[in-house]
Amino acid sequence: MRKIFAVILVIFLCSININEAFCAQRDINNHNWVWNVLVVPPVTGWSSEPGKSISSALSWYEAEISDSGSGVGGHDIRFIKLNFNTSSDRPAEQLDIPIDSHTIAIMSFALTPDIDRALVSRLRGRNVPLMLAGGENVLIDSGGRPISNIFALDLYRDYRCYAFAQYAKRLYSSQKRIAIAASRFTVNQEREAKICYAMLDSEGFMPMPYWADASVHDTFAMMSEEIESYVGEQAGVMISFMGGMGAREIWRNFMRLRSNWRLWNCAEPDPSYLSCRGMIFADQNILLASHGGFIETKRLLWRTRAMRVYDTVAAGKALALIEWLRKAIELMPQPVDDMPRNDLLRNLERVQSIKFGNQVLNIAANLHRPSERNVYIVEVRNREYDNLDVIKTRGLAYVPAY
Repeated sequence: MRKIFAVILVIFLCSININEAFCAQRDINNHNWVWNVLVVPPVTGWSSEPGKSISSALSWYEAEISDSGSGVGGHDIRFIKLNFNTSSDRPAEQLDIPIDSHTIAIMSFALTPDIDRALVSRLRGRNVPLMLAGGENVLIDSGGRPISNIFALDLYRDYRCYAFAQYAKRLYSSQKRIAIAASRFTVNQEREAKICYAMLDSEGFMPMPYWADASVHDTFAMMSEEIESYVGEQAGVMISFMGGMGAREIWRNFMRLRSNWRLWNCAEPDPSYLSCRGMIFADQNILLASHGGFIETKRLLWRTRAMRVYDTVAAGKALALIEWLRKAIELMPQPVDDMPRNDLLRNLERVQSIKFGNQVLNIAANLHRPSERNVYIVEVRNREYDNLDVIKTRGLAYVPAY
């Protein structure tokens, strides 16, 4: 009896060891099966409405990939949400970004230029792509070429020059009075004003440049009066590259003079301008929530997996970045064993047909951004931004001087 019990015990112990070995091997295989994407949270954190919505989009896509059976390139993708506080005083260069052999990409939803610039500075030149959900004010160009591993969903800020030139062409004949105001002492303002001047000139307009020095007392009043005296009662358009304070001063002087001139502000619209009745802006993001077609994203996530979306634009940007990455992987011969990182970077440059709400985005290899985006032309009315038009606007290659 004791011998039988001893034999049973040995068999039982052996079975435990075999099972443990099998489980260990299975864990290794599962680990090799999974690719990781590190995700930088929005500046408001994961518990905010944008954070929860991005989390829902990530979880939805993760489940879709897992349930597909074949995964992406023969692998599952796991999104690892980084938990550092992007609103803290700790610089992004010092934040923990745990890149390892299974990391295939880093996505940033910080949507804050300082954080994204720090991430670009820290990660540039690596063979792991950094994909920005925004990036309008983040330069990802170096020496006339995009940095090899940095990509962005937004057009660079110069797009407003093209959008306003196209809007002027749509509204006016070449005889329309158009002026451009900028400061020669601010690099981006002068550079962008010259780009806009060249684009208006190519469309047949004869824009009048006004180079101002914001440090001179009453410079904006003198500029406004000079314009009025030059054109008399004729209506015209002033496109401002003077920054917030300068644009407001020009607008106030137009109001004081009861001018027929309109002010187009080549700056980001924000709540501080809502008292400037009639001021016009061009922006790629401002009306995405109401006009971008992302309500379908909210319905899709709820209908298929009962996942809630509180910020449709945040969820839409997350799905667009994931789709961009997935399509780049699928351009490789399938299945993909070990990720060929240089091939992935090259493929990210040439992905086409990314669904982004009611837009379809194609990536430009010379930009590492979409080749074009919808830009909303909005006017301040009743302390709100009211949509006037939508301009299909192409991205511009960055030039340091013009």
